[in-house]
Amino acid sequence: MTERKIYKDIETLKNPEVATAYLQKAIESFTKTGEAKTFLAALRKLTKAQGGMTALSRRTGINRQNLYRTFASTGNPKFKSLGTILRGLGYTLTIEPIKANEQIKQDIDSTIEKIIANTQIEEELA
Repeated sequence: MTERKIYKDIETLKNPEVATAYLQKAIESFTKTGEAKTFLAALRKLTKAQGGMTALSRRTGINRQNLYRTFASTGNPKFKSLGTILRGLGYTLTIEPIKANEQIKQDIDSTIEKIIANTQIEEELA
């Protein structure tokens, strides 16, 4: 990836809504694959967008060297450290049942299909 693209990604991630969606996708990827690399890379990028390792170190009390080790592709952060880092980035952990989310998605898909069908009927009647 070019430096320009990396810079643009970092600038884009300064938007809180974009950053939140990005982190959620990274967590979804981790949940599906069990691979932490993508999630740790997302945390690294968010850290850069929020002022870098030094700023995060000040907010969390975790020294920079430990943050770099934690965010390495081979990093394996402790649960407590992960919670501290997420709080330092302005996030928290939540737990949701997988099946409930799948059911909600199915319900939403069903509702959208009904709306589309209704729209088609309305167009035919017009």
